[in-house]
This record gives sequence, structure tokens and C-alpha cells, in this order.
Amino acid sequence: MHNWDYPKTERLKENKKWYLERALTYGLDGEKLNRKLVEKHLKNIKIPDDTRAFLELLLWDKPF
Repeated sequence: MHNWDYPKTERLKENKKWYLERALTYGLDGEKLNRKLVEKHLKNIKIPDDTRAFLELLLWDKPF
């Protein structure tokens, strides 16, 4: 699903946390996420618990 209200680059400069929430919720449309950005904001972004657990597994090999 691709559901962006306005250009991503415009919002990314303003609010990286918002961008991550939106990208993980609505899809990346073929883009890759910046690992350091995800590590920095993972605790503070509002995403489903299963998505958070999966990202923790990928980033830090942390079991569920």
C-alpha cells in the first residue's frame, strides 16, 4: 500500500520519527530504511508490537 499525503523528502527533513512511523505502517515502496535512524527512534515510534519485535530481531538479534 502506498499512502503518502505529500512528498516524503519534505516531511523527512522536518520529522524523522513521523517518517519512520509512516513508512513502517504504509510500506516503503521499494526504499530501504536507514539502520541508524531506526535504531535511534525505535523505542519512541508508534508501530504495532509485532513489527517492533521483528525489527528488534533484525537489528539486535533479540528474541521475541
